[in-house]
Amino acid sequence: MIIADSLSTRISGILLAGAAAILGVVALALAWPSPEGGVGFFRLPLPSESAAIVAAVEASDGEARPAVIGGLDALGVGVRLSAGFPRPLTGARLVGLQDVRYRSYAAALGDRTFQIEERRLLRHASGGRPRAVVRLSVRLASGEVLVIQRRAPAAARSRIVRGALALSLVALVMLAMLALAVRQTARPVADLAQGARRFGDDLQTADLPLRGPRELRDLAEAFNTMQARIRGLVDDRTRVLAAIAHDLRTYLTRLRLRAEFIADPDQQARAIRDLDEMSALLDDTLLFAAGQDQPPAPLSDLRAELEALVALRLEMGQAVRLTDGGAAFARVSPLALRRMVGNLLDNAIRYGGGAEVSLEQTQGQALIIVADRGPGVAPDSLARIMEPFTRLEASRSRDTGGAGLGLAIVRGLVEASGGRLALDNRPGGGLRAELSLPIAR
Repeated sequence: MIIADSLSTRISGILLAGAAAILGVVALALAWPSPEGGVGFFRLPLPSESAAIVAAVEASDGEARPAVIGGLDALGVGVRLSAGFPRPLTGARLVGLQDVRYRSYAAALGDRTFQIEERRLLRHASGGRPRAVVRLSVRLASGEVLVIQRRAPAAARSRIVRGALALSLVALVMLAMLALAVRQTARPVADLAQGARRFGDDLQTADLPLRGPRELRDLAEAFNTMQARIRGLVDDRTRVLAAIAHDLRTYLTRLRLRAEFIADPDQQARAIRDLDEMSALLDDTLLFAAGQDQPPAPLSDLRAELEALVALRLEMGQAVRLTDGGAAFARVSPLALRRMVGNLLDNAIRYGGGAEVSLEQTQGQALIIVADRGPGVAPDSLARIMEPFTRLEASRSRDTGGAGLGLAIVRGLVEASGGRLALDNRPGGGLRAELSLPIAR
């Protein structure tokens, strides 16, 4: 899930898990069997404490004794008076006279008659089966028996529930505070990721705001600096190429004029063809260089543009067909769209003898598909042929494919429009080129 995979959720989960582990360790430490018998929660008083309880009850007179016993009973263990020793508890047994615990209580209670009952505890990490003292019965000087008994789980349940509710409230408050703190910390990271994506689509996107912790502010500042340098490099590249193209066109124009004075018609035609190819190469290079720096595009009717382009190809006698389908609108320059689809059609016609064009819509994307029935492309070459100046055909002649900028230009133009280019071989043979553009709502 996206929520579970976010930075804020992960950090909050780690901190909450650590807090839960600490609470668990504390609870385990309190509930672990003690050497004197019993557990941390609701265990019997220690021998010295039991002797003090007995002494307090014996010291109280007849009217005060019920109040004293009631106060002791509210301290976490059950304290009551009985006419005689009570019947043994179910599942319990008396502690033997030689048991160290019996001797401890005997030393504390003096010559008073008493008995201790114990139960087995669940097996724990030590591997043993320890026994817990659950009830102490002491005969008082008055002949009555004072019974001190560990609270039964049912009696302690209300206290446990109250404690669990308190811990739950603390956990909720911790969760709210952690979520707020982590969200404020992780938000600049999310802004940085969004800014990087925006910058990939638009070089003129605004700089990131400098906020959050010092490290994140430094990171955002470094990203803004990198962004400015990349813009400068792209602008310098475009200006240099434009200047070179301008100067080269001047020399090409001169050479074109001088070629008219070549006496040999065959040599003259070859020279003019070479000059035309150099001019076309300049046009492709400039278009590729400017492909990532296009101004905001208007809303275009893709179906109408494809129909016009296919009609023009049919007038030229090329085997091109547009399949039936619905209309779709996208923000793309009509000139850029014609150049993209035109380059794909040129490849399909040159290598496949014809092309089939279709327009589809899926998941908010308009898909322009240009397919042919040619030999296709080797799978390991599909990604490589979209790189600039890459050709699968070894020669550099325009008659067999040009300079290798066609697909690079298509990819640059479609990415500048927020889309992507994908190439794949058709199952029945041939190449399938897919242009995806975001549909304008």
